[in-house]
Amino acid sequence: MPVSLRWVAPLAALCIAWPALVLAQELRPDALTSDGGRYFGTLKDGKLHGKGRIEWANGARYVGEMNQGLISGQGVMRFRNGDIYDGEFRNGVMDGLGRLQMRDGSVYAGDFKLDLYHGSGRLELANGDVYQGDFVNGEYRGRGTLSYKDGRKYRGEFAKGHYSGQGRLDTGQGESFEGEFAEGNFTGKGIYTRADGATHEGSFVRWRGNGPGRFTDNEGNVFEGEFTNGNLSGRGRLRGKAGFVYEGEFRAWRFHGKGSLRMANGDQYSGSFANGQYDGEGVLSYARPRDDGRTEDRGIWREGRFEDEAARQLAMRNVELALYSQQSVLQGALGSLAPRDPGRINMYMLALGGDGTQEVFRREAAFVRDQFDSGFGTRNRSLALVNSRTTVTEMPMATITSIRESLKAIAARMDREQDILFLFLTSHGSKEHELVLSQNNMGLRSLPARELGGLLRESGILWKVIVISACYAGGFIEHLKDERTLVIAAARQDRPSFGCEDDRDFTYFGRAYFKESLPKSGSFEEAFSKAEALVREWELRDFRERKKSGTPEFSYPQIYQAAPINAHLRR
Repeated sequence: MPVSLRWVAPLAALCIAWPALVLAQELRPDALTSDGGRYFGTLKDGKLHGKGRIEWANGARYVGEMNQGLISGQGVMRFRNGDIYDGEFRNGVMDGLGRLQMRDGSVYAGDFKLDLYHGSGRLELANGDVYQGDFVNGEYRGRGTLSYKDGRKYRGEFAKGHYSGQGRLDTGQGESFEGEFAEGNFTGKGIYTRADGATHEGSFVRWRGNGPGRFTDNEGNVFEGEFTNGNLSGRGRLRGKAGFVYEGEFRAWRFHGKGSLRMANGDQYSGSFANGQYDGEGVLSYARPRDDGRTEDRGIWREGRFEDEAARQLAMRNVELALYSQQSVLQGALGSLAPRDPGRINMYMLALGGDGTQEVFRREAAFVRDQFDSGFGTRNRSLALVNSRTTVTEMPMATITSIRESLKAIAARMDREQDILFLFLTSHGSKEHELVLSQNNMGLRSLPARELGGLLRESGILWKVIVISACYAGGFIEHLKDERTLVIAAARQDRPSFGCEDDRDFTYFGRAYFKESLPKSGSFEEAFSKAEALVREWELRDFRERKKSGTPEFSYPQIYQAAPINAHLRR
């Protein structure tokens, strides 16, 4: 039976229209929100209620629970800027426990109130920093821990997003600040600990010590007093690990103003200081009488040196005394030299103290001469040439002429091809590698390194040990060295040496080499190695005590030696 075609067109039209009708019904929202959102879900009394979703034209979208026309309960909100919140809502805002993933990569998980972080939570910032703790109205407030990507970590109290109250900040590099904080700064009472173990306990303002405090360095020296911008300035006290105690005024860690310094050996200075040195009116009392019998120096000091009228008058008289007496004093000393002891290698000793304005060089030269006379067999075969305000009529002065004459006299008494000359020179040295020869109020010419080398060659003495304690002493080595000469210098050619204050008994190198090392060593080279380490230790200690910035200024003592002289010394 043929099929009737009268229904074909209507059926075809129905087949085409039905999907569009169904799609239109699915896209039709169940309600529209007041801000233009299209709601798909259940209604109650014409209000959004139950589960549903809201879509906005700007791309924002919510899926979750509704209550009485408002977003309330569990849900997921994708904001128009790309942030995504998954958690609790109340009356249309984030409120309760939830997680907010932000477009920049930051993530917060914890308590919310009225769309703000509020309560306990964890915030991971896009830059890698992490805060975990208490929030109030979107800010860090209460107790918490803030960990930085660079290794810093703060644990403690916060207010208005900043460190505030009691807390501790570790820098991640060994430093820590523990105590009171305010507005993000270490301000109040606390303890700062440095990476090297030094500590500062007291009052701070914006990370720096301000007010009363106590600083203990990593060697045990303790500074107490008033601090300003991290520096001890004002009244204070320093108890040194080495046994000295200073009480008085400071400026930027240095003794400055009125004060009293009691040394470990019992000596005590009371009076004025400037930049860490005796300066102005003061009294230095000695625990033991000095070589000339005096028990104190009382008067005016300049840059650590004593300036008194009596000494000035004595120096003036010394000029005239020297003019008339020095020739006979020198000849008397040269004439007392004993001839060599045949049958063995003899050692002759010449000690020189060059700068008469500071008595440390006289004391050091005298010690070394006595040491060699008693321990190295040079008694009656030793000479000392010294510039000093106290010895003009008793000892030959150190001049280029007296050095030449002394070398000639020694050479005449020794076997110049077998015996050994030990030459010790202590004074100030210059960058031009000249040794200062200075007698008070007398214009003496300094001794250049090249000229000293010429004097030694002129003497004809082959075997020599030469020790020079002076700044830039390494510059002498080039002019003195040969395979039969051992040369030791207190400093590299471009470096100063230290310890030449007027009231000392030794320079740093002189003490380290002759007093501390040589008596315990089997050779001059071994003593040098020990002295080199001691000098570096003392220089580093001074650097730390003075709280200098930058790199410590080491003197770098030098030695030149060759196989022939080493072998000859062992004979």
